[in-house]
Amino acid sequence: MITASSAIDNLFTLQNPLGPIAVSDREKTPVLRAIYDTRVQLHLRSTDNPPTFIVGRRGSGKTALLLSREFDARNLVVRLSAHGVFSRVQAATELVAKPLVLTVEGVAQLWEMLLWAPVIGRLATERCEGDPDRAWQILWEETGELREENAGPMGLDDAALDLVTTRLIAHVNYFDNLVSLEKLGRDFRLARRPWNDVINAAKAVLQARGTPVFVLIDSLENIGDHLERIQRVLQGLFHLVGQLGLRTERAYFRIQCCFPSELWPALDRVSANPIKDFSGRMVLRWDWRDLLRAVGTRLRPFLEQHYPDLVRDVSPHEHARLLDRVVVPNLRSPAGLAESSVAYVLRHTQLLPRQVLYIFNEALHRAIAATKRPIVRGEHILETVAEAEATLCPEIFSAYKFRHPKAHDVARRLIPYLPFRFDDGYLHQMCNRAAIKADFGLDYREVREMFADVGIVGRYKDESERYLRAEFAYSMEGQMNLSPEEEYCLHPLFVRQYNSRDSLPSAQPRKPVYPSGTPEPI
Repeated sequence: MITASSAIDNLFTLQNPLGPIAVSDREKTPVLRAIYDTRVQLHLRSTDNPPTFIVGRRGSGKTALLLSREFDARNLVVRLSAHGVFSRVQAATELVAKPLVLTVEGVAQLWEMLLWAPVIGRLATERCEGDPDRAWQILWEETGELREENAGPMGLDDAALDLVTTRLIAHVNYFDNLVSLEKLGRDFRLARRPWNDVINAAKAVLQARGTPVFVLIDSLENIGDHLERIQRVLQGLFHLVGQLGLRTERAYFRIQCCFPSELWPALDRVSANPIKDFSGRMVLRWDWRDLLRAVGTRLRPFLEQHYPDLVRDVSPHEHARLLDRVVVPNLRSPAGLAESSVAYVLRHTQLLPRQVLYIFNEALHRAIAATKRPIVRGEHILETVAEAEATLCPEIFSAYKFRHPKAHDVARRLIPYLPFRFDDGYLHQMCNRAAIKADFGLDYREVREMFADVGIVGRYKDESERYLRAEFAYSMEGQMNLSPEEEYCLHPLFVRQYNSRDSLPSAQPRKPVYPSGTPEPI
């Protein structure tokens, strides 16, 4: 039998010193707790003021932040898979919409009716002292079939939603007298009682317990291809989430959802009332210090298990000092410039946890394979970053595939013509030379907007004797709109992978670009 403790011990291995880089929505809470730092600012903000929508780029830690709600044992937490919940609500909405005029408010009402299913399933699993006898008896009797089912890989929450949705669809198909959602709530039964009565019993139990209830819906990363089909379902969800926050009476459960920021402009347009719907939105942007905390949080248990001498005299929260124990402080870049090792790594990312953890994990593994010790030298970082770019760049383009399906091909064609720093006129000229309009149908202004959105091109700010400072879209609020009067910079993550003119061995050494939010070099 594998215990939680042994599973955690097996997380941090010589092959993966920092443990799993991505967090699954089915990760067990003890495992997630072992690789998650509750002291980072994003977590502290979400604890003080729980967000309704967590919006972040792919690899920004949306799922981990969402699931950290389970760390508080006082909460009752329902986890629903995004694909399953959208599929079920979509099926119910399409059927109910046939006899009824289903407005956004009506879809929100249907969402709420169905989301009570996993909450009720959770409440019925264990009776607590002080539960009202009558209300508890109703929950117990009405969930008999659910408790008898083997949830299997779906889990109890998805199984509960699946059962109630299936039964509701069968009810609507069998009876032809559906004239309102109110009547549906009165007539539909999971067992013997009307569903509304079961919901009221659940409310009575929650009232007695005083338990905060969170319904968590993880990100549906590939939602872009289905936006048009599920638009009404999304509008209903957005409306329900906004409505729960505005109700004067008690909201018995809160909904928290993740959505990719790469798609947020399109989702924002889907909402019927963005100001109300998204008032509780939280956008994930990481400070580099918190990223190093995330690395240190994972590094410590690995060193304690495999190299305890390197942890000696370093307190649990001295993440920077711990990193200094294993990573050489400075290196010499391929251009021959002395740089901070940490700053070099960070400027070759878009400040996303998954990217930063991936690079440090690979560098540690490379060092251990070479020397049997996790002492990362400059050559380990240089080699790791160069190899990591081949993985990280395609992942970024994949995340933007819905909004910018031509971005990768245009980057391959155009970046070889671009230096580290250039102006609008030069971009226009190079787009013409690379035949971007002829081959891809994109005007150079559309290319500028697309590259700014993806984070390939940013706004030149100023420079020192040794490097250029630039601001990129991922570090700002809202979308980046570059003016034709400004100068631009290429992000370091893309210059070598796509052969920027200034990255070639034959090129004259150029000042490296340091994106905003990255620690300045030595």
